[in-house]
Amino acid sequence: MLQPPATDWNIDIHGAVALPDGSVVFNMVHAGLVKLDRNGNVVWKLYKDTHHSVEIAEDGGFWVCSTRYYDADSASPLPPFETPCREDTALRVSGDGKLLQEISIPKLFLDNGLETILTANGCSFDLDAWLDDEIVHLNKVAELSRDSAKNFPLFEPHDLAISIRGYNLLAVFSPSTKKIKWWKIGPWRRQHDPEFSPDGSIVLFNNNIYRDVFGRPPHASESRPDIPRVTNIMACNPVTDQCKVLYGGVKGQEFLSVIRGKVELTARNGLLITEYEGGRVFETDAEGRIVWEYINRYDENRVTEITGARIYPAEYFSETDWGAEG
Repeated sequence: MLQPPATDWNIDIHGAVALPDGSVVFNMVHAGLVKLDRNGNVVWKLYKDTHHSVEIAEDGGFWVCSTRYYDADSASPLPPFETPCREDTALRVSGDGKLLQEISIPKLFLDNGLETILTANGCSFDLDAWLDDEIVHLNKVAELSRDSAKNFPLFEPHDLAISIRGYNLLAVFSPSTKKIKWWKIGPWRRQHDPEFSPDGSIVLFNNNIYRDVFGRPPHASESRPDIPRVTNIMACNPVTDQCKVLYGGVKGQEFLSVIRGKVELTARNGLLITEYEGGRVFETDAEGRIVWEYINRYDENRVTEITGARIYPAEYFSETDWGAEG
């Protein structure tokens, strides 16, 4: 079942992708997946509790994060977890908005003999009590393309990388066999947005901070001075287990997103970084220098948050007439 938002103001857009014809597919968070044509007309709607990310599947359609909610009167779908609970799932959705596949992420771990991971974290470190009934907090599903798969000997084309925030965990699994082929906890903290890099590593947005920075005393930076309070972009090689910071590890590269945040690898061997709470998007070159930045200003002293940004080359679009009714 779904938990509909209390009001129209309890909705935001988190996860969106543009298509070559100028249409867009996006999540109305926890209210559904929607496709609009280039003129803003509704093409289709999928009534699922979708959130966080929408990614194009190589053979058509999309991979999307979703959630199934079970109230206190429901039988538990996933013992030992009791209801009420939220069961995050990965959705495969067709190009015309039909649900093709739904994969339970908690069940995936239980079936792979990894129950102890899901029961290892007794505290979410979140201030928002409504998050406490989440078994996992899925925030990305990314598909490995055929071209990139040759650089990932542990994986095969169309395997999926997922990010589970509360466990500081990344994993890669097969959506057909449901076998988890690789998983790792840390050194990242509360990470988002992993994607497969052509160099054989997985690149991710490392928030690198817990949410209690917003007011639970003592502040984390005072109680744990050994933990750097700077968000960064990391890369991890699944074969060698080597991890490194790509951006954010030196003076002059400071940025911070306590929640959310995204990273995209650019064609110029740089990074496109969305600093959610800073209301900022910026691109770096291969040497880590900022090429351009955009700040979503509300007024002189405040900014408005940005949930995500993407770069599309002009040749990506088949649409050439961008008039009102083209």
